Amino acid sequence: MYVQIGASQLIAVTEILAVVHHEHYVHSAFTRLLVPPEAVKSYVVTDDFVYGSPYRPQALLNKIQQNRL
Repeated sequence: MYVQIGASQLIAVTEILAVVHHEHYVHSAFTRLLVPPEAVKSYVVTDDFVYGSPYRPQALLNKIQQNRL
């Protein structure tokens, strides 16, 4: 199952390790921003990359939970 983490970015739910609020994130060299830095509301952490997402962490978690039903 996949979840949309950006306007045109889908990621498999099984690849997601964590969803972190943008204020609690320490920047990494492996960050891929899906929107401009000022529009990032959360970071989605996977084994390979950290994706900057325009969605709030709770919105992403709600999307994941709704898809599991």
